Amino acid sequence: MKTNHIITTLLSITTYIISLLFSSEISAQKTIAAHATTSDIKIDGVLTETDWNQNLQPGNFIQIRPESGKPSLRKSNVGVLYNQNYLYVAAVFYIKDKKEINRQLTSRDDLGNSDYFGLQIDPFGEAREGYDFSVTAAGVQSDEKLSSNNGYGNFNVVWDSAVEIHDDKWIVEIRIPFNSIRFPKENLSNFRINFQRFSSKLNEESFWNPIDPQVDGYLNQFGKLTGLPVIDPPLNLSFYPFVSVVNEKSPEGDNQTSFNGGMDVKYVHNNAYTLDVSLIPDFSQAQSDDQVFNLTPFEIKFNENRQFFIEGTELFDKGDYLYTRRIGGEPINKNDIEINEDELITSNPVSANILNLVKFTGKTASGLSIGLLNGITAKAEAEILNTETGVRRKKVTNPFTNYNSLVLDQALKNNSSVTFINNSVMRNGNFYDANLTALLGTFYTKNRTYSFRFKKAVSQQYFSANETEIFEEKDIFGHEYFGYFGKVSGNWTGGVSAKLYDENYDPNDFGFLSRNNQLIFRADVRYSQNNPKSSLSRYSHFIDVYRRFYYTLFEKELAYYKLGTNGTFKKNNHTYFAEATYIESGKNFFEARTKDQPFKLPAYTETFLEYQTNSNKNLSAAGYVVLVNFLDSPIFNNEFIAGYGIRARVGQHVFAYFGQSFENKKGNAGYLKNIDEAIIFGQRNINELVNRLELYYSINSKINMNVRLRHYWIQVDYKDQFTLLENGDLKDNDLDIAVDEFNDNFNQFNIDFIAKWQFAPASEISLGYKLGANAFNSNVRSSYFENLKDVASADNSQTLSLKMTYFLDANSLRKR
Repeated sequence: MKTNHIITTLLSITTYIISLLFSSEISAQKTIAAHATTSDIKIDGVLTETDWNQNLQPGNFIQIRPESGKPSLRKSNVGVLYNQNYLYVAAVFYIKDKKEINRQLTSRDDLGNSDYFGLQIDPFGEAREGYDFSVTAAGVQSDEKLSSNNGYGNFNVVWDSAVEIHDDKWIVEIRIPFNSIRFPKENLSNFRINFQRFSSKLNEESFWNPIDPQVDGYLNQFGKLTGLPVIDPPLNLSFYPFVSVVNEKSPEGDNQTSFNGGMDVKYVHNNAYTLDVSLIPDFSQAQSDDQVFNLTPFEIKFNENRQFFIEGTELFDKGDYLYTRRIGGEPINKNDIEINEDELITSNPVSANILNLVKFTGKTASGLSIGLLNGITAKAEAEILNTETGVRRKKVTNPFTNYNSLVLDQALKNNSSVTFINNSVMRNGNFYDANLTALLGTFYTKNRTYSFRFKKAVSQQYFSANETEIFEEKDIFGHEYFGYFGKVSGNWTGGVSAKLYDENYDPNDFGFLSRNNQLIFRADVRYSQNNPKSSLSRYSHFIDVYRRFYYTLFEKELAYYKLGTNGTFKKNNHTYFAEATYIESGKNFFEARTKDQPFKLPAYTETFLEYQTNSNKNLSAAGYVVLVNFLDSPIFNNEFIAGYGIRARVGQHVFAYFGQSFENKKGNAGYLKNIDEAIIFGQRNINELVNRLELYYSINSKINMNVRLRHYWIQVDYKDQFTLLENGDLKDNDLDIAVDEFNDNFNQFNIDFIAKWQFAPASEISLGYKLGANAFNSNVRSSYFENLKDVASADNSQTLSLKMTYFLDANSLRKR
């Protein structure tokens, strides 16, 4: 019966989407020659060298917005030079006058809303990975690692640039060491390149080789760079030693100061394989997490903010199987410590100390990309005090642990690829080990019009002999399946997909999955127009159909039908979004915290509206509203969700952002407690408010600082309680439960401050300060300002750190 349901659903979705039979062509590819130079090119933005005078040529840039496909409103010239050590690029952008240029000073890797020039290259020419080097009119550098459709802004290498502003033009000059990029050592005939110009006050973005927004992919639309011979760069070995002093204060008032030192080492072998090693890493200046009050039965996923794990890790993002927060994260048995009545836990580490980190990436001549990530954490122990005898004992909450991730990604024809992934966690002693193995495939037709993707993964948990008494099986195996087929280029796009996680699939030892045991079918169709003959510069309309089942029982959990539209106005560059969704009645099989126990949810409609003004202006804003209307429910009431953000630029040096979001959920229902065999649910009102303020000040392109303040406040006010029946309905009962005792009033306040001075290439001194405070009680009648006062006066944790990192190039050391 289950198989018939699956086949019927798949046939219905396939019939619904099969009408998408339109095609798309990729525009002709431009070519530019790189010219050899023996001159000493000075990077000053002046371009007085003869080589530049002879080799600059008209750029003839083409808009991608606001009028896709039309020539840029301003002329440009570009040129490329090279020698055995460097790639040189120059661009001349003509303007009407200086007032036409935005020159906002920002921190490195932040383009702000300044005018900028972007250089994008794909040395292998496979449209799978590349680099972006951008320079703003204020001289701020930004570099990214590119994949076929995404950018990774935490890629940072050493390169030089200069900007010169004139009355009728502005000039950018760039010098990129070949040591800073990976490229095929034997043959550079397939080198791809593109140039980008962004003019803030014209609201115009244009490219040398046209980018068609209706063609899937980005790197596949680059032009060709000819003239490069075989390049043999020098030794590529660099060191990043650092020293830091960190003062930490706990909420209990304990104060500790530590002096730290360590080193990051980067070595590139044969210009193909990169080894990154971090010895005694220091993450004291990583941004604080945005904490929330979790009412769900699922784990909350936090962003990775630690530099080692977000730089050069794009290969490990394949398939979304890796969650590096597990390395140095919460000990696995932190909350599983058994104590006697006369015992007290006096210390319990919240994280495992990282001993060392190693990252290896490379690419063979045959197009095989290789990635290996290794992290080792120390043993963590809780300390337990016997209050009667005074004897202390220790309990291991996390053993010595070795984390490994291996990725093998083979490039195929038409920018397609096949990827093998293996993630493993090996723990010392009588703790279980874990492994995940996955095979992924991504395939495109010749013109990248159609795409087919699949994933197959197996998770494994291996238990020691001492643990078999706890688990029914010694080894637990789980499976994931995913398949997608769709049309990805053209005015009409869309696709169908199916995804299955069985009840034993668990990648969470080194990955993240909030829940398993689900079967999902999805279909969508979209019509997009990127140069309509109307007041819009682009618009898109779409339909999205989604169905999710609780797999082991094949019970429908969630089904919705969504209509949406969005667009951008030509005249003012404002953008709108609108969606209307109907969600069928369904069941939640996890809220009751009891296996296979459903909780029935009513049908409802959801309306989403968002409007954004032009972010290129000195003052801009964005706001959204979500209206939820429950249908025929005596418990659930309508919900209101809204938020807005305001961005302001004050002169060239200051930028500010303030954002606020609010949720008002009246009559929400959720798990409360168990009484014997009865499962009790509570009807509750939920009010949630988040305020965020960010201030940025840049003295110049090398010295900047920013501060970030966030206040999170939630009130959960229980009004009534019910018994959850086996069929998922809620029923009145005569139990004497004081629901007010379950009320929650929670505040979390954070301050993150960082000031940086880049005193030499890739070398900086940074001063960081972090404050975090929580306030928790049951007073759901208190006002916002009362809560703000409470959390401001609450015991807090503080971290003050001063760190210096210095870049050392092995070639420079050899010359001394």
